[in-house]
Amino acid sequence: MKLNNYKYLFGLESGFSVNSLFLICSCLLSMFPILSFGIRSILIAVWGFLGILCLIKNYSFPRIIDKTDKFIIAFLSISFVFLIFSLLYTENIPDGVKRLLRMFPIVLIPTIFYLNKQVFTKQRIDWITNLFCLSVLVFVIYQVLCLGFNFDILTNDLSIAEIKRNNLHHLSNISQDQIQQVKIRRLRNFITKLVDSHPIYQGLWMSFVIYFNYHQLKFRSHSVLQKIVKIFIICLMLFWMVLISSRMPLIATFIAGIMTMILFKYYNLKKVTLLGGIFLGCFCILLVTLKPIQTRFIEILDNIFILPTTGNDIYNYNSTNVRVGIYYCSGIVAKDNWLFGLGIGDVQENLSNCYDQKIGAEIYQWKDYNSHNQYFFFLLSAGIVGLITFLMFLIFLIKKTFLIEKSVLFYFVLISSIVFITENLLSRSDGVLFFSLFVSLILLSTNDINKCHETLDG
Repeated sequence: MKLNNYKYLFGLESGFSVNSLFLICSCLLSMFPILSFGIRSILIAVWGFLGILCLIKNYSFPRIIDKTDKFIIAFLSISFVFLIFSLLYTENIPDGVKRLLRMFPIVLIPTIFYLNKQVFTKQRIDWITNLFCLSVLVFVIYQVLCLGFNFDILTNDLSIAEIKRNNLHHLSNISQDQIQQVKIRRLRNFITKLVDSHPIYQGLWMSFVIYFNYHQLKFRSHSVLQKIVKIFIICLMLFWMVLISSRMPLIATFIAGIMTMILFKYYNLKKVTLLGGIFLGCFCILLVTLKPIQTRFIEILDNIFILPTTGNDIYNYNSTNVRVGIYYCSGIVAKDNWLFGLGIGDVQENLSNCYDQKIGAEIYQWKDYNSHNQYFFFLLSAGIVGLITFLMFLIFLIKKTFLIEKSVLFYFVLISSIVFITENLLSRSDGVLFFSLFVSLILLSTNDINKCHETLDG
């Protein structure tokens, strides 16, 4: 195939202009799951510069931003602006600036995409979405293969080092639940070190890929081979989410999937109820047959209202009661600073002080535990106004997805909003890039100037 044919395939212009370079960088940006953090930072800087050049090149300068654009950009930025404003009364300004820089893509990426909306045709946006899904598939397959070559991670007995590190007694006195708990940690630590990405963020990406492939199976015609491939991708994503114990993304997948099907009227209530029953039945089967899932489920039921106790023995803490302690302290600190918040630079210090004074468990001294809730983060950082503006932004996105009738993008907002309950997604590169990328696609799909720019049919 000639070079020009490849350019046409990717929706590029005939020559390698600024537009073409910007589009190439946009496609590379969508493949962030397989890029290192250093490459991501460089790519964002280059992409942003090319986006500004592209904007100036394609429009006469006085008409770059019209009234509608100003409104969209202002609405997109308002919650971030309140975080910046909180620097005026925060004491730890360096930490606040560092956190703002980490979150800056949430404003930069959608703004650059939106202001260059004329460049992004339906074909180009489809490529961006498909390349993201492809990169997640490559990302998961790589981990599965690495685990296959290191399968003893799942089968080996606990080592002496693990027994000591988890403060357990002699192996003969350790229950099977405790052994499974340590093995789950072992697997998650292996995966995190292998790809430098937490299972929660992986689960969020995979959740989107699952629904995207399901949506294509339902609403687009495919050959038998293509259908088999897409079913394989869905099953692989579900398998990996279960294996790495990505609990909240699994819950979000179930809730968001059912709600999307109901609200977009893909099925009537009877079929949705049947589908929900099937999903619930599958979960019960997994709960009975897979010990790691059973262990996690029992852990949640037994510790949902219990705080970790003093000491670092494994009997005193687990992932559930550690989170209970985090939310307990987040509530205490928020109650005392609900109006204006603490300022973005002082949130972590105040939470750490609460862990030490109100709970006293040693596990909170091992590392800094943030609020593990994006809504709490905005409340603690910028007060009630910061939280309200963030909620308004999410409502704005949901409303837009209904107006443009894009169920895939509605599903994205819903799974993100659900996982926000247990994670500060916008505080890490994996989360902020995912959220920023698909917020951008929502804004691009609302282009009223050229309806052919819409994407993600259905």
